[in-house]
Amino acid sequence: MTNNCRNDCVEPFEFPKKIYNRSGLSHINYRIGTYADFLEAIFRKLNENEVLKNWTHREPDDPGIALLEGVAVLGDILTFYQELYANEAFLRTAQWRESIADLVRLLGYQLSPGVGGKATFAFTFKGEKAITIPAGFPLKAQLADIAQPVEFETTGETIAYPELSQFNLYRPYRLPHINTGTSSFSIETSILKQNNIELNKGDRLFLAVTPSQSDTKRQIVVIKEIKQNFDRTEIHIEGSWQSGFVGDNIYAYKLGRSFRHFGHNSPPKFVTVEGNNSTTKIVPFNRQIGLLPRDLAVPKSSSQELGKFSNLAIASQNLLKISNLQFDQLSNLADVPFVNITSVLFSNLADVPSLPFSVMPLDTEVDDLSVGSTLIIQLQLSKKSTGIGSEYFFARQINKVSKTSLTWGAVTAGTTLIEIEQPISSGDQIYTDIRTIEFLEVICKSFQLQSVYQKKDTKIPNELFYFGNSQTYAKLNQRSLSFVKTDGTHETLTVSIDKNQIKPDNSVKLRPLYLPNFSEKFTIEDFPLLDKPKVTVYGNLVEANQGKTEKEAVLGNGDSRQKFQTFKLPKSPLTYHNLPGETPPEIPELQIYVNNRLWKRVPTLFNHKPDEEIYIVREDANGDSWVQFGNGKTGKQLPSGIKNIVAKYRTGIGAYGQLKPETKVQASGRLDKLDKIYLPGIVTGGAEPESGENAKEAAPGKIQSLDRLVSLQDFESETLAIPGVSKALATWELVDNIPSVVITVLMETGRTQEFAEVEKILSNFDRCRGSQRFPIKVKEGKHKYIYIAANVAFAPTYRQELVSKFIQAALGVTGENNGLFSLKNRRFGQKEYATRIAGIIQNVEGVLWVEVTGFISLGEANDPVQLDPPGLIQSNSNIACTTQQILTLYTEHLKLSPISPPSSKPC
Repeated sequence: MTNNCRNDCVEPFEFPKKIYNRSGLSHINYRIGTYADFLEAIFRKLNENEVLKNWTHREPDDPGIALLEGVAVLGDILTFYQELYANEAFLRTAQWRESIADLVRLLGYQLSPGVGGKATFAFTFKGEKAITIPAGFPLKAQLADIAQPVEFETTGETIAYPELSQFNLYRPYRLPHINTGTSSFSIETSILKQNNIELNKGDRLFLAVTPSQSDTKRQIVVIKEIKQNFDRTEIHIEGSWQSGFVGDNIYAYKLGRSFRHFGHNSPPKFVTVEGNNSTTKIVPFNRQIGLLPRDLAVPKSSSQELGKFSNLAIASQNLLKISNLQFDQLSNLADVPFVNITSVLFSNLADVPSLPFSVMPLDTEVDDLSVGSTLIIQLQLSKKSTGIGSEYFFARQINKVSKTSLTWGAVTAGTTLIEIEQPISSGDQIYTDIRTIEFLEVICKSFQLQSVYQKKDTKIPNELFYFGNSQTYAKLNQRSLSFVKTDGTHETLTVSIDKNQIKPDNSVKLRPLYLPNFSEKFTIEDFPLLDKPKVTVYGNLVEANQGKTEKEAVLGNGDSRQKFQTFKLPKSPLTYHNLPGETPPEIPELQIYVNNRLWKRVPTLFNHKPDEEIYIVREDANGDSWVQFGNGKTGKQLPSGIKNIVAKYRTGIGAYGQLKPETKVQASGRLDKLDKIYLPGIVTGGAEPESGENAKEAAPGKIQSLDRLVSLQDFESETLAIPGVSKALATWELVDNIPSVVITVLMETGRTQEFAEVEKILSNFDRCRGSQRFPIKVKEGKHKYIYIAANVAFAPTYRQELVSKFIQAALGVTGENNGLFSLKNRRFGQKEYATRIAGIIQNVEGVLWVEVTGFISLGEANDPVQLDPPGLIQSNSNIACTTQQILTLYTEHLKLSPISPPSSKPC
């Protein structure tokens, strides 16, 4: 209505429409009319014409009316494109990237070119020799979010070692004390090999705590199972150790055969018959195997008085043949059972052989006992001649082996005499009962056992253990390793070693590696000691970046008469990579040779000397790259020549993300002994050319800053111009009590590893174009996901699925460029209200009414699919977030419940 028509009168028809747009619109109206307006205006003119007003048939079957409708269509088309072009002429309303690029270029802003990705690859090799991976080695990988395979090339030469291709690390360990109940022991496998000790199931071991003490704790055990665990051989026994606490080590002897003392099986009594007389003989089983301390004397030379021995010493040591030997009177004949005088005094005792203390007769003849081998002797010792007492054991070396025939009581048989290196004695306990004596053959040298590996209680995985030899261990010092869990979680860290663990024997064992702190994604439980490994470690890491080296191309002929000569590169897109310290940070992978001399690339020809051999590179709207040279005033003109302009360059941009499932990295070149190539992490850094929407937001700020970093908005504008950055917020904050410029950055999905590079770029910008008064800190922005449930009454005449799509677009669910929750329309820390959500849905065409029944926060997540709403959904009036968060709505977190509209009639 007009001012003259304040009721329900019809608005007067206006054609052509006046062009008026208020400021701040995202789209301007520049049409004087549409098809309907043109047709209405024409028909009105017909009605006003006295000649044509009776032309009342207005259907298109009339040729005249059809012609007029064609004029209206033409007017509609012309005004449509007029409005389109008018919008493309202003930065705020422009939609085409080409238009935006042309507009911002007028003020010196250049849209960022596409950037190639970079990745760390892990090479695995076969064999034993080191392999050199050359710089520029080509690789090819199929990424999940990119249709075509991506070409990569290694950035530098790397020496790879086959033994570091793929391995595992283990948590710290301990060897517990040996105590009652211990049933598993272990020993370094290298010790067994060095001493030629072979252990098998069923072997017997003699365990002794302190072999030098004859009464030490000891036990004979049988091997149940042999296992190899890292550098140690584990020995699991039948039963367990039952002799109390031992400590760290226990001695072990591998046993062979067992023997008894000759005569042990003689009957205690037997009857002898001589003529008509029978005599019952008593068999003595006691034996003296050492001297009493009072019987010991020191022998003297022939010029001095000889030392004195008792007859026991003389009889036992066979010293009766020594001339001029003096000895004391027999002091105790009851303790002399082995000399002839005993038989005289005790005529009913059976004859037994008189043997030196160090000679032991075995109960059987043996042919294969070796001189120098060890014999374990277990027996009872006593102060009394009965020989029954406490149990002792002695390990003695065999000095001599001989065979003879002996009689002990009623037993007469062949025997093997073993002469041991020294007699058996334990103070004044010098008597034994031969029936208690047991001889155990020791097959090999004694060795020490410890407990088996057990995990050590620790929480932080900053010390892990590598299992390998010294040479390989030394190669790990200051080497970058990639850690990959079975679920794909990965991290790359540089490790250091303990140089004291490097031994010349190159032994294989567990050795410590020291690491910086892992992220929260890794815990000590990810590195089990005895269970199946959960983390795979790759040691041959090679840095590579995107780009395929194209064939050297001749761009054309130089002409010294032409200024600003320009040449197009044969293939596109030209590869760029970010290089902190450069302005702009995107550096092309391009080398230009003029007459076989390398010229220098510069960002701009402005303010350069006339004789500088320089050039610039620019991209057009189609993504093609052009090389331009100077005019003799700002940069040197090209010299004349035939095909003297040559380009070496690489192509390929935009790679980022993880490897596509069930695909492998392929080597485009040949390497000797190459097995496989892995991509432990993801490809980062790649980006498509800067979008027009991003340039519309970033360009005004950069232009206003005059290429200086002064205000917080300047930092935000520079950050938004970095490839991969979706949102940025700059604030003044205290970081560790130091005033700092803190920039919260939200990266595109899959780019969380690029924050360090963004911080480097901004720090270099501040050093070159800023005040350098405050440090630059980059914080990671997070999506805070919300859940919305709403009852919606759909208009019956509208298709419900289409209206639902319009609601999603209005709310700006993940993936939408516009809408309430699109990144374009959100700010860090901006809260949202349930009433506004209801209003947005209500304004969608086809919605009769709406009620928001659920509005909650689901929290942060790298992947919103992992967030499940709770069973009970409450409706909050609003949801707030921190200055590092942006509220985001994922498609699956919007639940629209259709309900029937209320009836207009009560009955």
